Amino acid sequence: MGEVEARLASWRAVAAWLAWQQRQAEQTIAALEAELAELQARRPPPAPPEWKVEMMRTAGGPRVHRVHVGDCTIGSGKPADREQVRRMLAEGTEACPYCGPDNLLGLVG
Repeated sequence: MGEVEARLASWRAVAAWLAWQQRQAEQTIAALEAELAELQARRPPPAPPEWKVEMMRTAGGPRVHRVHVGDCTIGSGKPADREQVRRMLAEGTEACPYCGPDNLLGLVG
């Protein structure tokens, strides 16, 4: 066997070994992804926030649109605490007509 054939055989061996390594890496990744999916399926979803604030895009930037109870399915928004929501409602921010955060806070007479 000549020098070129020997080098070619060596590189083919390296390529075969790298292909084996690639398969091992893919199998390990698949096993870890399956393990992670199983862990996430067992983990309960996070609790909804107590209150949330729905934002609206405007030409002047985002502004508060409506306030919701945390588990309201009508609106989405950023979490807020009780005092923030109370202040927003007192300043005239619209309350969700479905979940009624103003009623829960005792702001409606």
